[in-house]
Amino acid sequence: MIHANRLVAHRGYQSKYPENTAVGLNQAIEAGALFIELDVQFSLDQLPIIYHDTNLVRVSNLNIEVSKTLRAALLKHSAYEPSRLGDQFIGEKIAPLEILVDILQRNPLVTAFVEIKDEAIQHCSRSLILQTIQAILEPVRDQTVIMSFDYALALAAREAQWPQVGVVLHRWEHLDNPLIRQARPDYIYVDHKIIPADFALETAQQLTNCKLVTYEVGDMLLAQQLLGRGVDMLETFEIALLLNDTTL
Repeated sequence: MIHANRLVAHRGYQSKYPENTAVGLNQAIEAGALFIELDVQFSLDQLPIIYHDTNLVRVSNLNIEVSKTLRAALLKHSAYEPSRLGDQFIGEKIAPLEILVDILQRNPLVTAFVEIKDEAIQHCSRSLILQTIQAILEPVRDQTVIMSFDYALALAAREAQWPQVGVVLHRWEHLDNPLIRQARPDYIYVDHKIIPADFALETAQQLTNCKLVTYEVGDMLLAQQLLGRGVDMLETFEIALLLNDTTL
């Protein structure tokens, strides 16, 4: 069993519900999550939706590009992951980012990691992305972490004085990246597989004033190994499993 303050529900309760949906996020919180993570893409009219992929094929069974479609049209489509979950959640629609405000206001102890997908920068400027995200999330600013694989976007969020900022590392060596040092992230996300096996996390000065979050952690044995190495938090599709597993 791992305390909820060390776990992040990756795209919601993804193992049992469609990812990045209102039902998946709410069910993660219902299962006990204090931290949730979701992805944001931008539509043709430069408005944010909660979605991971640039194309709707995998999650919505439609060959449609997010960046080439108006948001009003995107929001009419289901986000039900048919290849994984069949038609069980076909009624669950793609959600606008605004729905997160309602979820967090109803759950004031929950923090959301809002990952801005770097593909959006190709058709929206960083400044427009940040202005839009900040305007929407202002009512819950203290419950949200703006983060991205795009280090410059994370730095811009810090310079805009957003309360909490995160970066997602492309490579472990990027701990020394100047943009990351300038951004002074509160959280650094990394795929656990790219952390060198012989690296002593306690020796990394860059991790002194932030929390290291590793993904994707799906079982208790791996979770205990990573926490034992000094990882601060674990992102998982199996939020209920890690919250309730008492085998170790």
